[in-house]
Amino acid sequence: MGLDELEAFLRKKGAAELITEIGTGTATFKALVDAVAVSGSTVSSRLSEGVEREVFKVSHRPTEHGTEKRYALTILGHRIYDWAEQTEFERKVRELRRRRHERDTAFERMVGKINRDMELRKMVADSELVEDQEVDLPEGAYLVPKMASEKKLREAKHERMEANLKPIEELDDADGTSEDSN
Repeated sequence: MGLDELEAFLRKKGAAELITEIGTGTATFKALVDAVAVSGSTVSSRLSEGVEREVFKVSHRPTEHGTEKRYALTILGHRIYDWAEQTEFERKVRELRRRRHERDTAFERMVGKINRDMELRKMVADSELVEDQEVDLPEGAYLVPKMASEKKLREAKHERMEANLKPIEELDDADGTSEDSN
């Protein structure tokens, strides 16, 4: 294998990250898929290519349910890993994984709060108006007033308009134009 082939392999998505994840130990396919931010099919391709280029070696270990395929670094793989440590690439990969985990955790918290808020809003919208009652809500939650329907808003507006109308006789009396004053 030539230097150009090795460089081309290392530049492929996920290849260098797989080397840093395997490191000085061994890893299963599932552990690598969980650790590296590429698809399972990409991990599979990179592992196959790495075995062909003698960067990874495969071993089979017995388990309770049969055998387990584990990946380790070859001598060439260890040399690449050593350079990854010396250039701090390995540390950057681990930091990136930690930050992705933090982002995913924050996103899941946000989605949970949105879902809880939507459920509370639905519960409030579906329930009768609760006035002057103590309601025990989860921390950070609040009651959202139920919006009246368009029909109810029109009816309320009509009632307000009707309430403001004075009979014509009362208006004439105020102007001094009623029949009694003639």
